[in-house]
Amino acid sequence: MFVLLVAGCKKGEPSVTPVARLDNTTLTLEEIRGQLDSSRGVSAAQLNEYLQRWINDEILYREAVRRGLDQKASVSARLEEVRRQLAINALLDDVIYTQQSSRSTPQEVSQYYQSHNNEFLLSGDVALVSFVLFRDRDAANAFRARVLQGTRWGDALKQALADPQQAAVIAVHVDSVYYTHNTLFPVELWRVASASGKVEPSFPIRTGDGFYVLIVWRLSRPGQRADLAYVEREIQSRLAIERRQRLLAELMENLRGKHTVEILVSAGDTAAMKYVK
Repeated sequence: MFVLLVAGCKKGEPSVTPVARLDNTTLTLEEIRGQLDSSRGVSAAQLNEYLQRWINDEILYREAVRRGLDQKASVSARLEEVRRQLAINALLDDVIYTQQSSRSTPQEVSQYYQSHNNEFLLSGDVALVSFVLFRDRDAANAFRARVLQGTRWGDALKQALADPQQAAVIAVHVDSVYYTHNTLFPVELWRVASASGKVEPSFPIRTGDGFYVLIVWRLSRPGQRADLAYVEREIQSRLAIERRQRLLAELMENLRGKHTVEILVSAGDTAAMKYVK
């Protein structure tokens, strides 16, 4: 059992909540939150698991120190390597992996898309779909009829949502999202979407959740070029990688100019390389 203590703080100092103490070392709730994803709060199970691990680690660490193991050359070498890697990662985060390096303009994305035509051919069907899930069949039929009579899909949906009685029977609505047979559920929706030949609302599709009215804005088949919107995130990722590679190359070139670099062993120097295992 763990006792949650509330620590008093001097005026002006941030409050802390101690949750465990081992000898003269105190662990606070604020430290735990800093180590865990506390955006949704810290559950009792998470707290208990962290406390157990912290206590065990503290006990083992103190015993290792008592035996002088923290002073071993192998431990010091590993600590130095970790310190080096953390410092390198911090530098790369500051210079290379910045928010700016991940951003691409719409023009850059479009230009990449146009210049890499053959890299974005679809391997399966992709449908650009909107749908509304109604709890009531009559409401689904009324919505479909309104669109067939000439009301734009988006306007018909706004009208339905603005009416409290109609809005009450709308469970879900999705607008202009790309789907494949692996991502569009229930499966009845994909059967209708993949067989669509016209841009018009479907008959109400009965499922266990209710009645869907679906419209397919675009259905692309295998071998066709994917829409730009469908591959935009992939293009942004590619551009970010290329941009960061350039930044790293420029950084290394600039930094090398500040140092004297000598390679003292060649790949063919077997006399020297035999000692490297």
